[in-house]
Amino acid sequence: MRNYGFTLAEVLITLGIIGVVAAMTIPTLITNYQKHSYYTQFMKARSVIENALRLYANDHDCQTNEPLCNPEKDVVEEFSRYFKGATLITDDNAKNICKGYDKLPVKDYKAKDRDKNYGGSQEECGISNYLFGNKYSGFITIDGLLLILNTDVGAGACSTVDVNGPDSGPNIEGRDVFSICLVEGQYEEYCGNIWGFTKECIIKNFGIESGISNCFGIGTGGDSGVTCGARLIKEGKMTY
Repeated sequence: MRNYGFTLAEVLITLGIIGVVAAMTIPTLITNYQKHSYYTQFMKARSVIENALRLYANDHDCQTNEPLCNPEKDVVEEFSRYFKGATLITDDNAKNICKGYDKLPVKDYKAKDRDKNYGGSQEECGISNYLFGNKYSGFITIDGLLLILNTDVGAGACSTVDVNGPDSGPNIEGRDVFSICLVEGQYEEYCGNIWGFTKECIIKNFGIESGISNCFGIGTGGDSGVTCGARLIKEGKMTY
């Protein structure tokens, strides 16, 4: 009786084809998984922050257009009370808490501006908001959610949220680092959306109709990532 089988050449060709297909599909699968993970982390952080804002606004009689109105006490310290196990960032612990931002240099991955590492540092994380009349710059929760609060409307800059903290990568704006606008002037400028501009908002309020996306910095035309939160909420997934 004759036995039938594959020759060595046939086996090698088959393995080669499998290898090529795997090389083409696995990177895409990994990327999609990472994007889904980033989206899930963002939505969890969004839920926690917005719930805290509702409680804060109720306790401090804030208006709907100023979700983080200034109480008599330090606004950063006061808001941190609405996050279980939050640790305030002080002069003494800032270097340790924020050291993750100095592990990776600000690096251009030869992609869009959005894909640069977050330009944060130990210094920015630890002391940036002392200039705006607050005793503390921000806080980090037991789950690793880091919130650096900018409460100075005149500065024209929103606060920063790192959904998984400095020690967990990729520390990239639009991936795990997002802007959030929490005081009255910022809130109004961002069309009542604390997570940034939407494309429709830009067209309506700024008259810019071409060369824009839902995930960019006004006036730059580039995808800086500062308003990616609004895009994630609108689209329900990370498509960029």
